[in-house]
Amino acid sequence: MNSNITFSPIGYFKSSQIEPYQAARQPDELSEPGEIVLNSGFNFEQALQNLNDCSHIWIIYHFHHNQNWKPLVQTPRALDKIGVFATRAPYRPNPIGMTTVKLISIEGLTIQVGPNDILDGTPILDIKPYHPESDRIENATIQWLDSVAQEKFEVRISPFAEEQFDFLGINGQRELKPFVSRQLEYDPINSDKKRVKKVNELYELSYRTWRIDFVMIDKVISILSVRSGYSTSDLANVEDKYQDKELHKKFNKTFN
Repeated sequence: MNSNITFSPIGYFKSSQIEPYQAARQPDELSEPGEIVLNSGFNFEQALQNLNDCSHIWIIYHFHHNQNWKPLVQTPRALDKIGVFATRAPYRPNPIGMTTVKLISIEGLTIQVGPNDILDGTPILDIKPYHPESDRIENATIQWLDSVAQEKFEVRISPFAEEQFDFLGINGQRELKPFVSRQLEYDPINSDKKRVKKVNELYELSYRTWRIDFVMIDKVISILSVRSGYSTSDLANVEDKYQDKELHKKFNKTFN
């Protein structure tokens, strides 16, 4: 039976997480806060009544970056591909996502939320309260995930790299540090899953126009430094696809 179901967004998400690789796999303490801006003219002001009594909410949204679905997906921690219905991957037959976030405040039609895994511009389909009695299920398991048994790596950041991350954060590049931590905590040198390669005795992780040097000893990842991915001639070129060359010049002047 073929039937079409049409949804209209009730609003849109605003976040500093713009590209898919910037968002967390699940909301965590490294994620950025964000906000839902509801559409006006639909009486959503009344629909929001009593929502501020809830500490956490479910957000139902549209995976607007995904045009195609995949029956099997490669998850960050599984060695083999997993059926998409057994994961929270975005490549779904109907690209609908859901996540739980902390509700910070409501002002008019704007809802401030805590750390999240939602991209900027995401269409919001619905909001529901997180119910602590019914939404929490004791002894719930995911057997395929338990069977992976991948050890989590400890990610340590050198004082020099910490100074570089702080500099970048102050200058608007806040997502680099959490990206590095998420990429390297599991299966850190798997070049099939992430942009990482070995260069002499070091490993190099790439993030857009930035390069991160690290070493791995046993189950410890040590971040040594951050580098610009631009060459001198690249920075001299007026083309600026990512609108970040001025930051790279400032970074190089400070740390080189």
